Amino acid sequence: MKRLVAVFVLWFVGCVSVPTHYISLDRQTSLDFQTLLTEIKDERVIFIGEIHGTPSIHFLQLEIIKYLHRGGRQVVVALEAFPESKQEVFNRWIGGKLAERDFERMYQETWAVPYDYYKGILEYAREERLPLIAINAENALIGNVTKYGLHNISQELLKKIKFTECATDAQYKEIIESTYHATEFPFLCDGQRLRDAIMAFNIARALRGENAVIVVLAGVTHAMKMAVPLMLQRHISVSSTVLMPGTVRLIIRRTPDKHIADYIWD
Repeated sequence: MKRLVAVFVLWFVGCVSVPTHYISLDRQTSLDFQTLLTEIKDERVIFIGEIHGTPSIHFLQLEIIKYLHRGGRQVVVALEAFPESKQEVFNRWIGGKLAERDFERMYQETWAVPYDYYKGILEYAREERLPLIAINAENALIGNVTKYGLHNISQELLKKIKFTECATDAQYKEIIESTYHATEFPFLCDGQRLRDAIMAFNIARALRGENAVIVVLAGVTHAMKMAVPLMLQRHISVSSTVLMPGTVRLIIRRTPDKHIADYIWD
């Protein structure tokens, strides 16, 4: 069955194309793909919000990475898929010290979305020696917070990542609580916010001392402007932009506006 799923995914991914219609949510104007690329090419951080396992989104991510790299930008790809503790796996992969079968096995042990959805991105990064950055928190840490709250999290960590509790941001709290309905996790919003804060901290750390553009591949609720992008600015003042699929409205249960993203596509 797993083999059949992989074959189907590869066939489906091969059939997708880049979306042609984009909207600037600030200006409320329509753009084509080439105009979008021109507008974002000089940003330091580009968030491409994803609905995990959507072939058209992962294909768009790859095409933007290729465009930036071919245009002469130094590109770093930051992924939600791996926690920071597994950075060495990415390093070995990019360094050519890990066979694909071994890398795929380690990927599958870490991230539930089938490998083939990210295969094109991961292989291109290896071919072109583009650094991959693992930015996520440990699932065990976040799981503990969603069940029991922040009591067992060290103040040193919270201070380092400049964490603020979910209750301090009403709009963020409203969206997260309307998106997720896991009643068995009473502190789910703080857990989500802790994950976002850790990802923001890890992106900021990757930015320091570099002149690269960092392309962040993360779920739409992490990539929305009030989440990781806003938290990133607490660590470092940096130009950034957020791209989202129009279908994000099905996840966050509202029509995306300029407080959610800079651009959306159909």
